[in-house]
Amino acid sequence: MPDNLTFNEQKDLLSQRGMVIPSGTEARAIQKLGTVSYYRIKEFAKPFEISEQNGKIYDGLEFSKVLARYYRDKNLRMDLLHAIEQIEVAVKTHLAYIMGTRYGTFGYLNISNWIDRSQFNSFQTAEKKYYFSKNLLNTVRKTSNPDAHKSDNLNESGLPSVWLGINILTFGEMYYIIKDSKKSITKELSDKFNCTRDQFVSWLGTLNLVRNICAHNGNLVNLNLITKPMITEEISESITYDDNDNPICRLGTVIKITQVLVREINPHYKWDKIQSHLKNLCEKTQGRSQNEMARIIGFKNYRKIINITKKHPTRN
Repeated sequence: MPDNLTFNEQKDLLSQRGMVIPSGTEARAIQKLGTVSYYRIKEFAKPFEISEQNGKIYDGLEFSKVLARYYRDKNLRMDLLHAIEQIEVAVKTHLAYIMGTRYGTFGYLNISNWIDRSQFNSFQTAEKKYYFSKNLLNTVRKTSNPDAHKSDNLNESGLPSVWLGINILTFGEMYYIIKDSKKSITKELSDKFNCTRDQFVSWLGTLNLVRNICAHNGNLVNLNLITKPMITEEISESITYDDNDNPICRLGTVIKITQVLVREINPHYKWDKIQSHLKNLCEKTQGRSQNEMARIIGFKNYRKIINITKKHPTRN
C-alpha cells in the first residue's frame, strides 16, 4: 500500500526519481503539488519516462516543464472544445432539418422511422424507442432552454419538436442517433461535410470521446486512441505511423479531424490559439528536439503544426 506522503515528501520522491527541481524552486513545487497533485504530475510526465535505473525514471526531466505541459493541456482543451462545439451545433442543425423534412414535427420520436433496420431487430428497436423517449423527457425537464417548457413546442407526452429536441441533446446522444440511423440519413449528413458516411460516423465517435475529455478535465496531450478513426490522405500526411505502417492516432489525429469538419462550416475559422498551444507543447524537453516533441503528440513533425493555420482549398 502506498505511503501517505506530505507534499514535501512527494517533491523529494520526484527528485529521487530523476525529476529536476532546482534549488530555490522547491517551495513553488511543493505548492503546485498541493494544487495540481502528485499523480497529475506523474501522468503528464509519462511520455518522458525511461526504463528504471537505480530508482530513476525521469533522467533529468524538469518539474517546471511537466507543470507547463499540464497547463498547456488545460488551455488547449478549452480552445479545442470551442472548435468541436462549432461542429456540434452545425451537425444538430442539419440533423434536425433532415429529420423534420422527412418525418414532420414529431416524427423523429418514432424511432422506427429512422433507425437502421439492418443493425436492429424489432425488439431492439422497441427497446431503443423506450429509452430514447425516457431520456429525452428527462432532458426536457432539466434543460434551462425556455422553449422546452412551452406547450406549443411539445406533444401530448411532453416531448419536444424535432428542432428543439435535437438541439438539447448532448453530443453523445446526437452521435448515437446518427450512428443508429439509416444510411440514407447519415449519407445526407456526411455530404454536408464533404466526407463519406463511414468517415463521418467514425470522426463523430472520436470527437465524442475527445469532447468528454475536454469537458471533464481529462488528459488530452497524452491521448492514444484505441479505436482508430478513419484516416484520409489529408490526415495521413500530418500524423505519425508505426514501424508496420499503422497510424498512431494521438492528439495530432484529433486536431486534423476537427480541422477537416470545421472547414466545411467556417473556412475562415481562426486556428492560431490552438496552434500556439501545440507549438508550446513542442518546446525542447529532456534533450528532445521540436520534431521529436511533435511526434509525442502524434504529428509527423513540427512543420505540420506550423502548417495548421495555412488555408486549405475547399470545395465549390
